[in-house]
Amino acid sequence: MLEPSYTDLVVAIYQAAVRPELWASALELVADHLGVDSGMVLHLSASGDGNFIVHHRLRDDLNQLFLQYHTENPYSFAFARAPVGKTLMTGELVEKAVLHRSAFHADILAPQDIEEIIAVRHADLSRDGVGGILFNVSKARADVAGHAAARLDELVPHLSRAIDLTLLTSRANAGNCHLEQLLANMPGAVILLDGHGGILQMTPAAETLLGERDGLCTGGSSPVALRAQARDDASRLAACVKQALASARGEQPTLDDTLQVSRPSGRRALLVRVTPLPPPAFLPWSRVDGGARAMVQVVDPQAPVDAQAERLRRLVGLTAAETRVAALLASGLGLTEAAGVLGVSLNTVKTHARQVFAKAEVRSAAALARLVASIPAGPPRPAGTS
Repeated sequence: MLEPSYTDLVVAIYQAAVRPELWASALELVADHLGVDSGMVLHLSASGDGNFIVHHRLRDDLNQLFLQYHTENPYSFAFARAPVGKTLMTGELVEKAVLHRSAFHADILAPQDIEEIIAVRHADLSRDGVGGILFNVSKARADVAGHAAARLDELVPHLSRAIDLTLLTSRANAGNCHLEQLLANMPGAVILLDGHGGILQMTPAAETLLGERDGLCTGGSSPVALRAQARDDASRLAACVKQALASARGEQPTLDDTLQVSRPSGRRALLVRVTPLPPPAFLPWSRVDGGARAMVQVVDPQAPVDAQAERLRRLVGLTAAETRVAALLASGLGLTEAAGVLGVSLNTVKTHARQVFAKAEVRSAAALARLVASIPAGPPRPAGTS
């Protein structure tokens, strides 16, 4: 078989950058160019839930064994401290005598006759753990390892840029586009969380709800997290998110629970449901950001009443202040409770209530509640439509 030209290698590498399914064949070409036995792109996450190996000519059964039992070994510990972008031989990272005494060598390296590893640590693959590009050399080819490392140096800039592009496009495909499509089809207040519980995206309704800081809010800076304002609610919500993410990773059964989150304003409690989402069905590259996600759906029982009161405002000519009072009375609050929610005096609420009763032609809060409940909660039709 003819050795691939340098141009062929570069073309293959950048083709793999935009078509990740071609990475295995690209690694094969690079391995042939270097004169080594096999190559791989590796990522080991700090949490252990986003590990992957993209490879050619390695045994899949031993890859799975490695990911399950041997990710913590003398070589990986040393590789995690290696400078980014520098080609390094095994002996430059770890003493070979120490490596040969490890279970990693006995179970993974020796059965595949791997004597030398030529590795380049990659920054983005190491962002949440350790990762990079590695090529393996058998005992029969060990004498060419130094020459192979020198040839790899020439390709490192291309390989690194191609991996950056693959990660970027994979995140866009498996992340933003996927989430935007999901959110576009979700009514109401929906918040999507990443594998660490940070907020990825939310619907406009959720943004409005969180902006009110009435029961739910955001906290932290990196990542921004969903919080409940009341202490007991906050601990229950945090536990539910943690359990949902564990369920998304397959570590425990799927949850089926809805929380009630109290509101400082005194309005009806929010109903919050946290649903685990499976890792996205994309190539393993997208897992560098963590595949586990959770979806938080928030139902505001007060919202339909507010919408109905808004329609009443348009029908009978209420002011904004009168509309707020009408919504609270229609939701079952008394005059004193409504005054507390609005932060105004009881006399002010009584005045607004009298105006509401007069304009709506009702005589009591109970009659007002029945009237508001009979009004469709949808938005009013524009003038001139049937």
